[in-house]
Amino acid sequence: MSKTNGTAFAADDEARPTAADLGRYRRTYEQLGDNAARYFMLWQLSTAHAMLLEQEGDRVHAEFGGLNGRQLAEGARAQARFFAFMIAEPPARSEDDLERKITTYEAMIFHEDEMERSHAAVMVETAMHVDARKLGITLTKLSIEAGTTSRH
Repeated sequence: MSKTNGTAFAADDEARPTAADLGRYRRTYEQLGDNAARYFMLWQLSTAHAMLLEQEGDRVHAEFGGLNGRQLAEGARAQARFFAFMIAEPPARSEDDLERKITTYEAMIFHEDEMERSHAAVMVETAMHVDARKLGITLTKLSIEAGTTSRH
């Protein structure tokens, strides 16, 4: 590390980005843009796969590390949460963007075990309320009878 007048300069520091770091940043930069619809589709796909895998929870998938359906379903849920974050993170530019956030949030909150596993739904909810205000839309919660699985 170089020092001038007792001040360390990061230019010679180990904190400088490596080639692997720069490659990762390049890939992330190239993915910037309006990917909300793509992330929403991937969120739906991962969520559906989690439910399907859980139906055959005891089935061992030797070709995938010997994991069983429940373990792979948990992996699918974790990936779905990642895509939920990617849906929530950029500010909504349109009502369609906001609708995707609302749909994601509503689907997540109807899975009680999801609410115990992660705070992803809370983060999506927060983003959706901020976006609604910025778009001049008032969101209100409707009461739902206990035990119902219908959102309509």
